[in-house]
Amino acid sequence: MGELYFNGTALAAGKKVKFNGSDMANVYLNGTKIWTYYIPALTGFTSSGTYQINGAETSIQYKASGGGGGGGKNLCKNCTPIHGGTGGSTTLSFQKADGTVVHTITAAGGSGGSMGGGSPSGSFKEFSVPSGWSTSIWTSTVSDGGEGGYGEENCPGGNAGTAGGTASGTYTIPTSGDIPTKIVITIGGGGYGGLCGEGNFSGPGIAGAASILGVL
Repeated sequence: MGELYFNGTALAAGKKVKFNGSDMANVYLNGTKIWTYYIPALTGFTSSGTYQINGAETSIQYKASGGGGGGGKNLCKNCTPIHGGTGGSTTLSFQKADGTVVHTITAAGGSGGSMGGGSPSGSFKEFSVPSGWSTSIWTSTVSDGGEGGYGEENCPGGNAGTAGGTASGTYTIPTSGDIPTKIVITIGGGGYGGLCGEGNFSGPGIAGAASILGVL
């Protein structure tokens, strides 16, 4: 049995079935479970992966952050690399089952710090959850936009890399035409630090992250 019908209408996984006025979580036929009520859960990605869109979901709430830029080297050492690397972009690619891309969301990576004359500290921000979301899965090790790496502090020190960009909102799943079945998430890495010589420590940026919540 591929679908469950109620009063002649096929039920998607997210639609409720009542028995004597009470919602049922599962439906069984001859002792075999044939239907389960689907409840979306906030899903987090700190590495690249795929989110399978459930047929009951009508829209997707999302937040993505690009990787932070790396810190720059100090002014005195004559070696390379002198500047921090740019953080990688994080992308959410809404695709059909055959890989056809329907929609893309991008959060850009942060800029690398330049050498000399800046602050040795990075700019760290918590990954926040948009208003109305039920819970947060993020910890202090995951930054909003990817933490920018610190610059090497002596001589004078290099500039810190900047935090990556963020993208958040709601994507409405179309009801006809090109309907995506999955979201392919590519997490942007942190930019490299402008390391140069023994004892000169410019910090790399922190990778980005993404969170997905389906809406029935």
